[in-house]
Amino acid sequence: MTRDGGHLYAEVLLQDSVPARAMLESGIAFPLIDSALVWSHPDLFRPEKLDSAVRFRMAAGANYAARYKLAPGLSVNGSRSLCDAYVVDMGGHKGDLLWPLNRFTTDSAAAPGIFGLDIARGRLELLAEEELPGDGWTAYAMTRDERSGMYCLRGSLALVNDRGRRTAEQAELVVDLGNAMLLALFTYKPEVKKFVSRARIPELEGRTPAGKRLPVLQPAALTFLDAYTFRGRPVLLLENRMRLPGHGFLGIRFFERFRVIFDFRRAQLRITEPSPADGADLSIG
Repeated sequence: MTRDGGHLYAEVLLQDSVPARAMLESGIAFPLIDSALVWSHPDLFRPEKLDSAVRFRMAAGANYAARYKLAPGLSVNGSRSLCDAYVVDMGGHKGDLLWPLNRFTTDSAAAPGIFGLDIARGRLELLAEEELPGDGWTAYAMTRDERSGMYCLRGSLALVNDRGRRTAEQAELVVDLGNAMLLALFTYKPEVKKFVSRARIPELEGRTPAGKRLPVLQPAALTFLDAYTFRGRPVLLLENRMRLPGHGFLGIRFFERFRVIFDFRRAQLRITEPSPADGADLSIG
């Protein structure tokens, strides 16, 4: 597993035979696969024509249109999709597949799988239920949105401005491995906009890793779950209305501080201290 432009990528085998580069995701509703790759192996992927185009608008501004889909069962390095995958033109993107882990199983069960992630060592693991750890991990319950298949983590979110004023509120944040930042807030939702206004932190102009200009806050500190504090990290504000659960995205900059297990089967997130990054193991197990 490697990091490029803030995002996480893995070299994978699709359908047990086609090498591809996949970007890790968990904040989109369906897998998206590059049309050039699919049409180079049509007998292997067996694309199905859609009655009408299906359009996808990414939070950071990218737009895709699909006219073909793949049936559930797309194989990615031993994991298997539980939903349709959509065929889109990903020209200009750095990968061949957007791989939402929450929409894949890691065994023969028709249920979301279990993935271990250690960003410091560049390691992603597909885990069996009997491999779940015991002591030394903190577990948090997640909620699953039935429409999108996304998972949210609920807890106290506090922003501190440069005068030391703390503003806190309960927030539901989508666990999003496709978000290269720490936090993005859905300010198109009235309750989120009100929270941001109460924080009294000036809006600035920021840029996504892809170069798109978007408004950001620069809090002096941010604390989530009354336990994890980050300083000097910008918070992205998403103002364009989207059909998303929760109040924002919790991104890679949060998860890189820990070793984490995404147990999508039990709707549980487990966190422990990171392992040493020396001698990084850049593999998928």
